[in-house]
Amino acid sequence: MNPTSRTERPQHPDLSAFDHVGDPRLRRFLSHYLDLRNGRQIPYRNQISPLDFPDLLGIVFLYEFDPVSQDFYIRLAGDHVARMLRTARAGSKLSEVFPPDAFPIVLERYRRICLTPCVMHNIGRVFHNLGGTGTGERIAMPLLGDDGEPAFFLGATTYSLDPDPAHDTDETPVRITYTPL
Repeated sequence: MNPTSRTERPQHPDLSAFDHVGDPRLRRFLSHYLDLRNGRQIPYRNQISPLDFPDLLGIVFLYEFDPVSQDFYIRLAGDHVARMLRTARAGSKLSEVFPPDAFPIVLERYRRICLTPCVMHNIGRVFHNLGGTGTGERIAMPLLGDDGEPAFFLGATTYSLDPDPAHDTDETPVRITYTPL
């Protein structure tokens, strides 16, 4: 007999699989996300409410994947996100927000979140491709649409920016971790 019963829930990663996430706010955000799964691999978009994390709203973003255009639409961009990406407005396409040289890189990363599905974590010079200075940490997690397919991702980015590019001498590349769900 198979030691794994068909009635047992599959094991999905818990917070211990994300020790590389350092910022306490991002860990709390991730913990909330993981709790929403309720035994499923991924929570539904309609389970998320901004009231669940009001202190993080400035750094939160929500994108929706459009399988026809193979692009993402911004559904929510917190104040800090909108300041960093001045073109990030609700309804904008990812291809309109990022410059042509950065768009394919960002698109591949974001598609992987939904298509794998996985949690993406970046730490380091998270806005280097856009000419930004300083460092940050980002977490992005897939969400199911009403049809039960991964169609959204929810994320947050913390920033420690230096307004003077002359001080930004760190050449360490962004470290990206994808954790399958």
